[in-house]
Amino acid sequence: MLSTYLNYTFKMICIFMLLCLSSCSDDEVCAYDEDNRDVDCADLELNIGDVCDANGDGIDNGIVNEFCECIAESLDFDCEELQLNFGDMCDSDGDGISDGTITDDCECLTDNTVGFDCEELQVNFGDPCDFNGDGNLDGIITDDCNCVSENTVDFDCEALQLNFEVACDSDNDGVNDGTVSENCECTPGFPEITACPGFIQNGDFEITTGDPNAVIDEDVDLATNWKALWQSSTSLADLFDNTTTNFGQSCFTAPTPSTGVFASIWVENSTNSNALYREGMFNELTVTINQGSGLYSLSFDYANMSESCSASNDVKVGVYGVYHPNTNPLPASPTGIATPTNIDLFGSTNTVFLGEVVITSTTTNAWQTASFTIDTSALSFPANGINHIMITNSHLPFDAYGKMYVGFDNFCLVN
Repeated sequence: MLSTYLNYTFKMICIFMLLCLSSCSDDEVCAYDEDNRDVDCADLELNIGDVCDANGDGIDNGIVNEFCECIAESLDFDCEELQLNFGDMCDSDGDGISDGTITDDCECLTDNTVGFDCEELQVNFGDPCDFNGDGNLDGIITDDCNCVSENTVDFDCEALQLNFEVACDSDNDGVNDGTVSENCECTPGFPEITACPGFIQNGDFEITTGDPNAVIDEDVDLATNWKALWQSSTSLADLFDNTTTNFGQSCFTAPTPSTGVFASIWVENSTNSNALYREGMFNELTVTINQGSGLYSLSFDYANMSESCSASNDVKVGVYGVYHPNTNPLPASPTGIATPTNIDLFGSTNTVFLGEVVITSTTTNAWQTASFTIDTSALSFPANGINHIMITNSHLPFDAYGKMYVGFDNFCLVN
């Protein structure tokens, strides 16, 4: 009985296997023997000539060779190690982004560094650059791949980086006690300067440490050698350039013709303690000017930027000489239009009233030039001389109230 049962079971197994074999068509491989079918390269489970992934990026970009190796389809690269050709895109910094180009020496360089005059800076001669690291393109690349200020490229005396007839330090003691001659020598003796801006530094406001358009107002200190008059960050003079269209009030108009960078302040002459505006600016001179040092001529350009606003009477701009060591803090902010007075702002013994200019109510936004002579023998200078010039509203107001928004440019002080 048992032998009959085993014989029957064996026959059933054989019949089942025959049925499975007969169920596969001629061009199909049955599932049960797929893992056991013969291939040329068992480790790769591929045959010679099959496509394969040559670099592990999930893309079939290679072919299985006779040694069961998966190699890239192209074997004739200009740069075999990189498996790339000259001019191919490449990843220059390993961030997975193709942002470079293969050079003739098989280097992957960023697209904007190929063929620069100054490879280390990635710029060409004459390109704009950031001269002082403030984020503004205020310099230019020279032929020796240096970034120099645009305003200092063409000096009369390149070795001194100074122009003719400017103050200079004749004995390297940190004091400007001479004048640059036409032979590019610093001649000792008190400077005699007849070329503008003379003793005033950056009189045209063109040398800046920031963008005059970044803020609308209160930014005159962006102009090199120009400062605020007091410690507060408000009521500073304003700085603009000829591309500015927003002056803070819709009725303001730009001075004409365009002159580049310029400054502006409200000039308000009043005995009224409720006057709104008291503004001004402060320039550091190239050298201290002492009493009895001769005659000086001060000039500057001005324009009425508020001619389209409400009508106003005449105003007066006051100019003051001030002795103020740079290590000393600026004075406290004033509390009124005349508190303290301009004479007392830095201290009466440190201040001398040099003169004033009347700007009439009929003045337009076209630039005009004002000038007057300073006789250092006729005025009471501070004992230490003056090393700054202050420009603000005059402390000698008209009887009639006056207010005007005035643009200023091209300050010049010569002897």
